[in-house]
Amino acid sequence: MSDNTVILKKPIQAHGDEVTTLTFREPNGDDVMTCGYPLQMHSDGSAVPIAGVVGKYISRLANIPASSVKTLSVTDFQNCMMVVLPFFTGAAESNPDPVNGD
Repeated sequence: MSDNTVILKKPIQAHGDEVTTLTFREPNGDDVMTCGYPLQMHSDGSAVPIAGVVGKYISRLANIPASSVKTLSVTDFQNCMMVVLPFFTGAAESNPDPVNGD
């Protein structure tokens, strides 16, 4: 399974089907221009995820409706976020383990 795949702990409905896994494509410039950056940077160098923006990326990159993202369990949302954020932090290349349902 791809490093960009999340096995959902709680299936969701998307496009009229039950979905148990989400596979994310890499974002492109259009995604960034449409969604913005998913992290709020602070003056001390720390960064905090912006849940609404992360949700937009989950929808776009996994090709599911925003309404389906809203039904993700908190654990599944967080696991998806851990796939999305490394695209913006440069950590995608250094994280070889896929996020899974275990």
